[in-house]
Amino acid sequence: MINSLFDRVDRWSNWAAQRLFHVSVYGGLPALVVLVTLDVILRYVFDSPLRWGRNVNGLLLLISTFSALPHAWDRGYHIRMELFHGRMKGTSRGWADIVAAASGIGVLSLLMVQAWRFVPYMVRTGETGEELLVPVWPFMAVLGICAMVFVGRMLANPGGKATLTREGDELWR
Repeated sequence: MINSLFDRVDRWSNWAAQRLFHVSVYGGLPALVVLVTLDVILRYVFDSPLRWGRNVNGLLLLISTFSALPHAWDRGYHIRMELFHGRMKGTSRGWADIVAAASGIGVLSLLMVQAWRFVPYMVRTGETGEELLVPVWPFMAVLGICAMVFVGRMLANPGGKATLTREGDELWR
């Protein structure tokens, strides 16, 4: 029963992590590059920057970064103290991975809960950016979704690394 629950969490969070990664790579980052380029050209060539450019850049950077985090965890691209982690062997490395996953699960669970608690408040108050008069609650909701998927990936893959089969397909643990 517990194994089937973890298998479902693994499959679901892996599927969601892949979709979020595609949102980041094919949506957020290209939009960020285009917007920054346009803003730089308008600012330095025409002396007329986009007033709302900074707000949108911040939101796009937030979405791009958080959308890519679960995928980065699975590939072992996450930030850790390589100076120490690389020198660890056997069980000490395994325990370090478990402590890192447990801390991440704790912090991201709190972030997820707080994001979901803020969404209804932001909708009720009509909260917007300072110069960008667009509601920001959808971005908070996406942040909560990313945190939820990340927690799922950490539960399913506490070491934060994918293993490869002989055919090169990824096998998730």
